[in-house]
Amino acid sequence: MKNLIILLFSLMLLPTAAQAQVKIGDNSENPDPSSVLELESTNKGFLISRLTTAQINAIANPATGLIVYNTDVNLLQVNTGSTTSPQWSNLVISQGENNKGAILVPVGTDADRPTSPVEGMLRYNTQSSKFEVYKNGSWTNL
Repeated sequence: MKNLIILLFSLMLLPTAAQAQVKIGDNSENPDPSSVLELESTNKGFLISRLTTAQINAIANPATGLIVYNTDVNLLQVNTGSTTSPQWSNLVISQGENNKGAILVPVGTDADRPTSPVEGMLRYNTQSSKFEVYKNGSWTNL
């Protein structure tokens, strides 16, 4: 009997698989089944970490997909690179007043091109003063 109790107690200590979902906000019941974290409010928003460019560049091994708000350029940025070679990409659409605005595309010289471009990337090259797109393995002027 003593051995059975020890065996049952030991089995209880073994790690078990667990799933958890978190919902925070006005109605914290019933999180969406596809989410790990859900925020819901009728009068508040989600506030993301606000950092300067120097602080962002000082993040040790930032996860791919990490999102921050860069206070130096007033833009959301996401690490589209790797943890060891981060590449901070801007996430921006500017609507302006009365739905009149523009989409802000990345700008820079030939040297500023992404190190790992993806088919279909669009940017403005300040060196050639032209828009360019990455297709078929190279940058092409539009």
